[in-house]
Amino acid sequence: MIRETTLSNGIRVLCEPHKDTRAVSLLVLVKVGSRQEQPIQNGVAHFVEHLMFKGTVRRPNTLVISQELDSVGADYNAYTSKDHTGYYVKVAAAHLDNAIDLLADMLTSSTFVPEEVERERGTILEEINMYEDNPMAKIGDLFEEQLFGPNTSLGRHIIGTPDTVRAMKRSQLVNFWEKHYRAENMVIAVAGACQYGRTVRLLEAAFGGVARGECNVVPKRLTRSARHAGQMAYKKPTNQAHMILGFPGLSYDDPDRFALQIFSVILGGNMSSRLFIGVRERLGLCYFIRSGTDSYEDMGSFSIQAGLDLKNVPKALDAVSFEISAIKKNGVERSELSKAQEYMKGKLALSLEDSLEIASFHARQRMFRKKAMTQRELIGAINSVTVQDIQKIAQRICDPKKAQLVAVSPFADIKRFAKNLIF
Repeated sequence: MIRETTLSNGIRVLCEPHKDTRAVSLLVLVKVGSRQEQPIQNGVAHFVEHLMFKGTVRRPNTLVISQELDSVGADYNAYTSKDHTGYYVKVAAAHLDNAIDLLADMLTSSTFVPEEVERERGTILEEINMYEDNPMAKIGDLFEEQLFGPNTSLGRHIIGTPDTVRAMKRSQLVNFWEKHYRAENMVIAVAGACQYGRTVRLLEAAFGGVARGECNVVPKRLTRSARHAGQMAYKKPTNQAHMILGFPGLSYDDPDRFALQIFSVILGGNMSSRLFIGVRERLGLCYFIRSGTDSYEDMGSFSIQAGLDLKNVPKALDAVSFEISAIKKNGVERSELSKAQEYMKGKLALSLEDSLEIASFHARQRMFRKKAMTQRELIGAINSVTVQDIQKIAQRICDPKKAQLVAVSPFADIKRFAKNLIF
């Protein structure tokens, strides 16, 4: 059972003890990501995340931090997204107090040693090069750039650009950290082999001194979503055309979000979906194809991604258009909907077997949704979706006037493929 409280400084704490595990997961979410950056500092949130592991006053370098975690077999990492940054440690229950102390130390007392800043700058530039050489990863950034606009808070790439990373000053990093790593922007979740009272006391001692500040809100003036169809060609000598066909999607709290998620499952969410069977298995036009949704507080995206033989692009887009058109025109069978609903409920149940997933489930809801939902409520929402809802959401989302086609391929121009998008 999930229990919620608030530390003396306002940090929200969520705790879900479980007796049937020996592990415990600690997750700290900070409501800051690339959305909060100015164009000139693009990549600063990700840069700061890296530097949290590079030394504190009490743990002077990255080796001390990593040895302390590795010595107890901890699973630990961090990530930066467009609207939040996450830090987690998963350990045997006996080491929870150490994990809390260490993570609090990192997030509140990092030193940003100049030599470490320079070393990490080089690491991030190599990370950018890695993404440049991975079309499957690169195309996601390009799609959101096309959908939301290259000069908007959602259109800019999380990792930044080589120019912004090279120009980043230590003072910019420290100022960003001091401004955003504040109590109002933090949610802490603990799940697994823990005791509620003791866990809250440990968190109060470690995080209760985090200063208050302003809670980050969506910078609406810097966001937009595609109003017209468009194409983006990123020319690169590849053996495949990596393509995304996408549309504006739904926000975290949109009442139709469950219908969209189930529509995505039916269309391309698993190995029995329409796109996987139709485009890959029956026509043999690709190896990889899938559909998916992403949400933010104010908007979102729906996309279909595939890696295609260069000569198969027109046929594959025809086939994708056929499947979209079929659902928009004829809807789906009740049995098809039921299978997708059971798939979603099964995936939810499997994910909540892991203490880290449980912590993430609760923390993300508390941070971004107006009303957090229990597992039972989520299952009820999934079960309530009808075949009529699926047809309506397909018609609402898959609007050819707003379709965005993005490719990483040898093609310098992909506008000619727009004629294959008829749905």
